[in-house]
Amino acid sequence: MTELEAARSLETIRTLMERGTRYRLLSGRAGIAAGLFALAGSAVLAFPPAGLDPARAFLPVWAGVFLLALGADALFTIRMAREKGEPVWSRQARTVVLALLPNFAAAVAVTAWLAREGKPEWIPAAWMIHYGCGALATSFFAPPGIGALGVAFLTAGAGSLFLPAWQGQPAGGWGIAELAATFGGFHLVYGTLSLSRERRAEAPALARATAGMMEE
Repeated sequence: MTELEAARSLETIRTLMERGTRYRLLSGRAGIAAGLFALAGSAVLAFPPAGLDPARAFLPVWAGVFLLALGADALFTIRMAREKGEPVWSRQARTVVLALLPNFAAAVAVTAWLAREGKPEWIPAAWMIHYGCGALATSFFAPPGIGALGVAFLTAGAGSLFLPAWQGQPAGGWGIAELAATFGGFHLVYGTLSLSRERRAEAPALARATAGMMEE
């Protein structure tokens, strides 16, 4: 075996081992959907319909955004799993969920505490920081790009702690802009790049399938 053949064999083994440990069912479409839902929620709070108090509607609106994003992620995950012939609730999926849960639970607890103490203006920063930590925790098992997304959220959340906040108004001041830029804009960028990467990865398989059909 030549050095070139040995290098190729090692690369093949490395790729197979990575596929066995990384979670590969996170669709770029789910990231785009989450971004669009976040922008829609921000728009509702920034331009509330008559009779809607943005301060009181803040938590319900973002709870709805979270549930819609979660539903979209589940939908696209199931679809991708069927296309790849893989189980949805795999060992890798359980690993990612277990890595996310502590940060999600901490974000919920901090949100409840801030609401009780009358400091809801810090809720956006809390969620950006915890979301960033959760994304970084999953970056060892998730597709490429999650680590960069986590760093972006963590940096934005930490930076927002030094911005002036409007006391008692989570939807006032910088709150809506922060959430729109991060949960909206960051997810759109991540989803678009991931979707482009997915299509590039699918291109060789599609070319081989087309070539096989032509040979037949």
